[in-house]
Amino acid sequence: MRKWLRTLPPLALILGVLGAFLRHVELTDGFEPYRGRDAGEELRGLAAPGCAARWVLVALTAALFAALAVIAVLAVRRVKAGDSFRKAFYTRGYLAFAAMALLGLVVVVCAVICVRAQLSLVELEGMSRWVFVLFLVLAGLGMTVMALSAYTQKDSSFLRLGSIMPAALYCYWLVALYRVNAGNPVLADYVYAALAFACAAVGFYYAAGYAFGRRNLGGSLLTGPMSVYLLTVTAADPWPTPLRVVLIATALYLTVSNMQFFSSLEPAEKN
Repeated sequence: MRKWLRTLPPLALILGVLGAFLRHVELTDGFEPYRGRDAGEELRGLAAPGCAARWVLVALTAALFAALAVIAVLAVRRVKAGDSFRKAFYTRGYLAFAAMALLGLVVVVCAVICVRAQLSLVELEGMSRWVFVLFLVLAGLGMTVMALSAYTQKDSSFLRLGSIMPAALYCYWLVALYRVNAGNPVLADYVYAALAFACAAVGFYYAAGYAFGRRNLGGSLLTGPMSVYLLTVTAADPWPTPLRVVLIATALYLTVSNMQFFSSLEPAEKN
């Protein structure tokens, strides 16, 4: 069973690319034009009726979630995960390790670029902005530490701390997103970003659980591929380039990481 489970993350990535295209079409044609206070400033207004891409994307997202939920329920009875992080995410090939470590460092580099370019990160200012940058750096380093532990099969002293950093990043980003859109009545404007951040936070939380001796196989089977899909879809939203790269890098990291996780599953013991 684990052989075809291993195909779920790349399949979710492919569907995410399709979803990103549909999201781009929705953002282009699915909202009424609205002029801001500044001259020439064009913003997205209310969701326009009759946008087929919106409903196709909703159907695709719901179908994938339902399919992953069913697979998770069935799989927990047939397979089991390792009882530690290094066993559950055992990385056999150097190429997979190098890809995950590099993607973690890409997130760190993007944080540095954000600071140097003085971007207004998710419209946060002051201390909130610097906290966000700090979370980006720590999450990128945490992803690299997790990749190193899975490859070397050694529980680094930084593994537990590093494993929770990506979840903390997406929790903070989710809160920031709600803060920015507190007065936005158009849910379709940010719904996929909210779903992606929530799913990624939970997915990384379940992954970190293995570093603390707590396993949740069903949750990992559901949120792993779903995070890959949703992060890829929301990358089509109008983010600053460094943040879009962070989303894509995280989606690719989760693709490789979950492939290693599914490959390390073992048949469950029969009663």
